[in-house]
Amino acid sequence: MKRTLLLLIVVLMCSLGALAQVTMKTHLSLGVEYGLTTGSLSDFYGSVIGTSLKIEVPVGSPDFNLTGTIGYTAYLVRLDYNGPLVLNAEKFIPVEIGAKYYFTKIAYFEGDAGISQNVQSNFTGSKTAFIYSPMIGISAPSNNHKSTIDLGLRFESRGDNHQVAVRVAYRFGPTFPKPEKPKGAK
Repeated sequence: MKRTLLLLIVVLMCSLGALAQVTMKTHLSLGVEYGLTTGSLSDFYGSVIGTSLKIEVPVGSPDFNLTGTIGYTAYLVRLDYNGPLVLNAEKFIPVEIGAKYYFTKIAYFEGDAGISQNVQSNFTGSKTAFIYSPMIGISAPSNNHKSTIDLGLRFESRGDNHQVAVRVAYRFGPTFPKPEKPKGAK
């Protein structure tokens, strides 16, 4: 199932990239995340750290993008946990596809869904779970305008496990189409 989903994401992103107009660019971002667990999970795990690689492919206009994300997430045991069980950090590899809509030049809404694979060898629950994660954020241009710093606030649900996290990423590639030169200008 994991290989099928990964193959589907690769084919989808390549197909959509071929449909994008010349002035619209595909972007790649590399980010880190830090968050807190919510609900009953917060009795055992206090914080969440992770990293992710995201691709954005514009579809129809620069304001609407399809996304593909793969990452690594770890739920860290609370420092004040003293329960009867010996707990280790829970480690996951999430793979998601979704859509991102820029409602201003730099601000966006994003929604992703996919699967999360538990990579811990002694995990006794289900190894694979459905995940979804809505996010709101901004993608502010850096000094050279060839890349952006992406800052987002996201909620993620993985079965009964939930988190609220901040994602900070470096988004590679041009942020705005280059202005066209007037006809006759050299």
